[in-house]
Amino acid sequence: MSVQAWGIVIGVATSALLALGPWMFMVHAKLAVIAARLADLGEKVEKSAESHGELWSRYAHHETRLETHDVQFAHIAERLQEM
Repeated sequence: MSVQAWGIVIGVATSALLALGPWMFMVHAKLAVIAARLADLGEKVEKSAESHGELWSRYAHHETRLETHDVQFAHIAERLQEM
C-alpha cells in the first residue's frame, strides 16, 4: 500500500473513532445506571423476601396459638357443661 492509501485508511479509522467515541461513552453511562438500578432492585427484593419469610413465620406462630386457644375454649366449654 502506498502512503496515500495508508493516510486514507488512518483518516477513515480516526473519523470513525471520533464519531463513535461519544456514543460509546453514552451507552456505557446508560449501562452503568442500569447496573446500579438492578443492584438496588436486587437488594430490595432480598429485603422483601426476608420480611415475607418473617411474616409467614409470625402467621404460622399465631395460627398455632389460635388453634391452641380453640382447644382450650372447647375444654372449658365441656367442663362448664359438666357442671
